[in-house]
Amino acid sequence: MKSAENIEKIVKNLDLDIDTIPQTDQAVLSELLDAQKQSMQQHSAFTLPNIRRFIMKSPMTKFAVAAVIIIAVIIGVNPFGNSKANVLWADVTKSFESVPFFHLTMYIGQDATETKKIEIWKSTDSQVRAHEGNKVFFADFFRDTNKITIFDRSTKELLNSDESTPMFIRLLCKDGHFSLDTLTKSLPPQVKGITPLETIDTAASRETVLFEAKHESTPEQLKIWALRESKLPIRVLFTDPRQNEYGDFFFDYSEQKDVKFFDPKAFLSQ
Repeated sequence: MKSAENIEKIVKNLDLDIDTIPQTDQAVLSELLDAQKQSMQQHSAFTLPNIRRFIMKSPMTKFAVAAVIIIAVIIGVNPFGNSKANVLWADVTKSFESVPFFHLTMYIGQDATETKKIEIWKSTDSQVRAHEGNKVFFADFFRDTNKITIFDRSTKELLNSDESTPMFIRLLCKDGHFSLDTLTKSLPPQVKGITPLETIDTAASRETVLFEAKHESTPEQLKIWALRESKLPIRVLFTDPRQNEYGDFFFDYSEQKDVKFFDPKAFLSQ
């Protein structure tokens, strides 16, 4: 049975203790069915405020409110106007891969006394600048995925690069392609999969979604927060309580750095 037929059957069988006028009943029902059809076509909850204004002007308010709630449940939206459409992990990874630029701040450590802070900036053409302690890293993954240049931030002296030093940059970039999966798969191995978590209905949860992944045999855990509308990740938290190890990653998309910021020659001339 089609959803519209379901709605009509349920609404007509509502046992509400009110006197109704058949013509008015049919008018309300027709309006609700039209709104439901339009909402299904647009995959949006934005028609609901119009329904709300309509029913509040109608003498059949109790009848109509019940019908709107039924429709909201069937089409999968919040009857009070907030979209609760599902966001999949694949949606988040796809959005991150297509974002033109970002700034990532990483805190990696053990206990609160041993924390390493690393910052990474990506440009629109896949150039990278990173700061770790007194080191500055420059890379152009679009042109050369293997070349990473390192300078001392104070003396601007060119430093030797070893295999382990730029590893944190490659956590985000494999073969010149920035990927959130590359980062998450490098953290707790053998995870069962990244799945969405149910959260309490709050102002924050209406704007964000939460994902979780757990290790198959250890207490290692990975949690990821993403914006519901843009589907972009804003925080990734890895924890291992056995040694109090953690990795906390914060993503920001608000500031686009200029070309000179990613140019090692411009850095040396400052």
